[in-house]
Amino acid sequence: MKNILPLLLAAFFIFAAFFLYNNLNKKLVKGVLITPIAQVSPTPNPTLTPASTPIPYIIPKKASYAIAIFGDSQVDTMGEKLEYLQETLAGEYPKTQFNLYNYGIGGQNVEQGLARFESSFVNRERQYPPLPALLPDVLIIGSFAYNPFPTHDRNKHYTLLKELAAKAKYISSRVYLLAEIAPLKTGFGKGKNGVNMTEEVALEHASHIIEQLDNVINLSNAENVPLINVYYESRIEGSFGDPYFVNKDDGIHPSVAGHYFTAESIVEKIRLD
Repeated sequence: MKNILPLLLAAFFIFAAFFLYNNLNKKLVKGVLITPIAQVSPTPNPTLTPASTPIPYIIPKKASYAIAIFGDSQVDTMGEKLEYLQETLAGEYPKTQFNLYNYGIGGQNVEQGLARFESSFVNRERQYPPLPALLPDVLIIGSFAYNPFPTHDRNKHYTLLKELAAKAKYISSRVYLLAEIAPLKTGFGKGKNGVNMTEEVALEHASHIIEQLDNVINLSNAENVPLINVYYESRIEGSFGDPYFVNKDDGIHPSVAGHYFTAESIVEKIRLD
């Protein structure tokens, strides 16, 4: 009993103290809304508040831009004044002036394109200074994929296109690679203005074009050159193209819809504001 009595007395005093504290606390907070400390929200981190969020850097917009596209007939057929692109740019940037230059020549492979890259340009109505003298704000390099070498050499195409892209970077701070529309699987090259190859030869040629368009994708990734990828967006049969985007008179070059689609893809990619 002597051992139990002190324990009972201690328990009594603890209970009494708790009762008195609780009763006193109720009287102090009566009629006042107090949130328990454990439920108070922490003070927001000041670095995360909208007022201190970094403002994105905006590239100053210019009153006019010079845009040049360099390539083979896929570029050449975009119009003497790149009319499809001009119309699309005007719709997107109605208050901006664009000086557009079509440096496309039909029938040339990438080796021929590389050879004339730094030369003055003359093709039908177009007479332009050498690209190093023009120094365009935006320079788009076509794939030259539609003109494989007489003996198809995918590796050679890749190597020379890489060299061409490297030269372009010395001329413009904004260089893009253009992968044009995908070639047809059925009817490639057929039409009143087409080359009208046999089906076997046409399919082989279209397959070589696809390999070289794939080169453009790989080069863009390897060399960190932005890509305007009309090729992927125009496919319906694996790697082959949608006839809607192909000129029915020759089965090779873009139709009007194909040219507008290409122009829209360019404008969407280069974003000037």
